[in-house]
Amino acid sequence: MTTPIPNRPSGVVLGDKAAQITIDAFVDIQCPHSRTIWPTLLEVMKHYEQASVSLKVHLITLSNHRQAWDMSLGLFALAEGNATTFYNFATFLYERQDEFYNAAFMHKTHDDLRQLIADKAEQHLTIDRSKFLDRMNDNDIYTLARTPIRYAATKSVWATPTVFINNGGNVPVDHLSTLADWQKVINPLLGTGVNR
Repeated sequence: MTTPIPNRPSGVVLGDKAAQITIDAFVDIQCPHSRTIWPTLLEVMKHYEQASVSLKVHLITLSNHRQAWDMSLGLFALAEGNATTFYNFATFLYERQDEFYNAAFMHKTHDDLRQLIADKAEQHLTIDRSKFLDRMNDNDIYTLARTPIRYAATKSVWATPTVFINNGGNVPVDHLSTLADWQKVINPLLGTGVNR
């Protein structure tokens, strides 16, 4: 069975959508390695903010991260298509990942998780809690949250974080890489020196 055509492509873009260098990062909001790479991805984008570089994050849910699905629904519901809100709230959640990791939720309910994501949304922005929780149940939010994993399957992505640069999957950077490591990959593609 083929993947249905989504209303919009997978991913949330930071930077120029028509950039010469495109970074696609598949991350899971509950994945500790995704949490590790997240600040570096943002640092890379800050470093190249005047260059033709973009970051597209595809938020997927790995099967062993049972809280990630609802956290993703909450992230999409709060962002409402706003990339800045998406990236800021994702950062906020990664900084508090230990509160929704598996051990923290071993004896908690699904409703406990939904209340936690609403708590986090309220801490991050001024929201109407009831409307936010209802929004998490809307079909378009469900579609936004499921599209990245379907797209990931077409790219043979099975772990997070997985990074592609200009659709190339054999990239020498991972969650432990530094900005300098990224520069060694990106600068030659931009045709600039190593110290850009």
